[in-house]
Amino acid sequence: MKINYDFLKNASVQKVQQPSRKEIILNLRSCGESRKLYININPKYPHICFISQKTFSMRALENPKSPPMFCMQLRKYIEGARIKEITIPDYERILELHFEVYDETGQLVNLCLAVEIMGRHSNVILYDFRSKNILGSAHNISPEKSSVREVYGGIPYIYPPEQIKTDILKTSYGAFCAVNKDEKSLSEHYYMLCEPLIKIIKNNSRDDENFFENLQKTVALQDTKALLELWQGSDFNTALDEYFANAMFKDIFSNKQMQLQRLLKAEIKKLENILKNEPNEGKALAYKQRGDLIFQYIYLINKNDEIFITPDNVQIALDTTLTPSQNAQHYYKLYTKAKGAYDYQKQKYNEAKEKKTYLDEVLFSIENSKTHSELDEITSELEMYGLIKEKSAKKQEKPTLASFNFMGYEIFLGKNNKQNDYLISKIAQAEDIWFHAYNCPSSHVLLKVRNDEKEPKPEVLEYAARLVKENSPMKNSTKASIIYTKRKNLKKPPGGVLGYVIYKNEKEIVI
Repeated sequence: MKINYDFLKNASVQKVQQPSRKEIILNLRSCGESRKLYININPKYPHICFISQKTFSMRALENPKSPPMFCMQLRKYIEGARIKEITIPDYERILELHFEVYDETGQLVNLCLAVEIMGRHSNVILYDFRSKNILGSAHNISPEKSSVREVYGGIPYIYPPEQIKTDILKTSYGAFCAVNKDEKSLSEHYYMLCEPLIKIIKNNSRDDENFFENLQKTVALQDTKALLELWQGSDFNTALDEYFANAMFKDIFSNKQMQLQRLLKAEIKKLENILKNEPNEGKALAYKQRGDLIFQYIYLINKNDEIFITPDNVQIALDTTLTPSQNAQHYYKLYTKAKGAYDYQKQKYNEAKEKKTYLDEVLFSIENSKTHSELDEITSELEMYGLIKEKSAKKQEKPTLASFNFMGYEIFLGKNNKQNDYLISKIAQAEDIWFHAYNCPSSHVLLKVRNDEKEPKPEVLEYAARLVKENSPMKNSTKASIIYTKRKNLKKPPGGVLGYVIYKNEKEIVI
């Protein structure tokens, strides 16, 4: 543990990555080496540790083409910063990384990245340590989501509500004896003790007094045998890393495997339905036989005969408007058409049979795969054959839009026509609110509206309008008229220039 602390102290942040909304990687450099600090706030895998290349692969970590908003905020504020202090508040599952970094004006700023490991309430929050103002978070928590604690940009950071528990290091043996000794009761009564850990310590204790002493030693980290037995590792970081890497590997691999199996089984089922009905050439051959028999016994057929019965008792219907020879040609035409249909159906049948054989082999390979790379190879193969939609090649880069968070609302700002067009065409939904300066060039601003309200509060609208003013020629004016309307009231005229829209039902704010 001391080795990890020594590495973290004064480590510089080389790069920030965010593979998913619940995973963050800080690439750190310290003591002449580089390591990855991995943060996972998924309630199923909540942990923080340094990860190895092996466990990196086991977690199947892959960065998205477009980094999440919080990732961009972290890159903006802490890439290049140094960790000056690492703290853990008493009795809290919170790791605080304190950074020192110079801002755009050359002023030294103290920032704190708080990693809160609290089950489904886990979060990662970046805030200014002096002012306590939140700069960004992995999960914004608006007043509508929680009446206990709000988390979003611009409001002060406060600690989660305190747990009502007891510190076993400040407990007497007599007080301990008054508590029920089952694992659940002890974990609910004392800080820093979980049921699996209590069970291990209990099994290795002679009596209640020795059990109490061992619990205290474990919490004080004077005796780490029980912890290492719980994690089954040589040191805490390795044990933690490998334990969760294995758990994540099993789940991710299993999900990926099941998705491929489900896809192939559905495809195989379709093919089996096709193969239930093998094409029959009998109908076509019957037409040919009738044509052959007419020519064979043409001398026995009269022109006005409606039916001809051969010496072998084969009955053939005839068209009285046609000659015997023309009737034979008619049956040959029917044969040619029916034979063509049969050949086509037979070809499709054989293709289905061949494809099913192939998919049966692939399904077997999927069921017997053991690693992510094996499944990835199969996925690539299925993409090549068009059985899975191939991941689209990277096309034209998406515009990078400036974004803001105010009172839990997402606000986007387009600084040029390309960004404005992307804002309206790709990001905006019908009920979102669009802002622009009245009779004046300006940036387009888009306020993302929540589903549960008709219109945001006046202070939110004013904040968005101020963004427009700050990005217009009226920046230094005492007053500026800003119009706003819902996205559904905008129209891009045919042949209009990029970013140009016609609006209606607008309202006005004077800033």
